[in-house]
Amino acid sequence: MRIDVSDIKEETGLHKRIDLSVSLQPIEFGGQEARFDRPFTGTAEIWNLGDRLLVQAALTGEAELSCGRCLGRYREPVEVSFDEEFVEGEPGEGEPAVQEDEDSGRTVSFYTGDEIDLTDPLRDNILLALPMKPLCSEDCQGLCPNCGADLNEGPCGCGRSDERVDPRLAVLKDLLRKPDSQS
Repeated sequence: MRIDVSDIKEETGLHKRIDLSVSLQPIEFGGQEARFDRPFTGTAEIWNLGDRLLVQAALTGEAELSCGRCLGRYREPVEVSFDEEFVEGEPGEGEPAVQEDEDSGRTVSFYTGDEIDLTDPLRDNILLALPMKPLCSEDCQGLCPNCGADLNEGPCGCGRSDERVDPRLAVLKDLLRKPDSQS
């Protein structure tokens, strides 16, 4: 997502507001893929602060994720807002395109010409807004550990025991069943 800043970059104090509509490619995160069927929409305000441009953006959209319990696909609403500072020029050779400003301690990105690119900050902020463990609902039952059936659709009927015990702990369960012989 490139934004033309030629109309404000020459004079300190100039400001502009633009409407955004950004289509994103799928993003790989946490061993799964987040897909975005519809564009993220919102606004961005850009200020010329003299030595840099400040972008404040707020967007909303929707990600299609896989539930961490039942593995079903579902839609997760996503809201992001971020501030990003851009300095005209290019980073030194071998330096990253995003660096910490020595004076303010804030992160700054570089731009050249008359456009700034919001693709990376937008993608990074969307990744931060996605849940660490995606769940289709808080009461998702998940999959049967025995047969793999989706328990949200009803009982699986495989005859699994709800008291299933880890085999390494089965000895402890047997201890609870035996009468105490030391009393």
